[in-house]
Amino acid sequence: MLKEFLAKLHGVNKWTDAKATVRSIMQYEEPSERAYEFPRKLADVTFAYTDTQGEHQYGCITVEDSSELYDAKEDDTFSIRVNPKHPEQCYSPEATKTYL
Repeated sequence: MLKEFLAKLHGVNKWTDAKATVRSIMQYEEPSERAYEFPRKLADVTFAYTDTQGEHQYGCITVEDSSELYDAKEDDTFSIRVNPKHPEQCYSPEATKTYL
């Protein structure tokens, strides 16, 4: 919920839609700080996309195992939103952390 609020606050809904292509994926576990909790399963997804000026851009997001991208394979595609004023900035609701 907070992630969606921050996205709206930063105007992500006005950003341009783009298709991102998975270039690599690395799955790993983040150890729990509490003995009674299971470790979090995460994956770093590196991807490429073409911005509105036709330039190739690259990005990386971290997703949880509940995300459809967790089991993605190289060359799979997914939707992102790209900032038209700063094409190197993109947003995916799949990401566990949003850097807006």
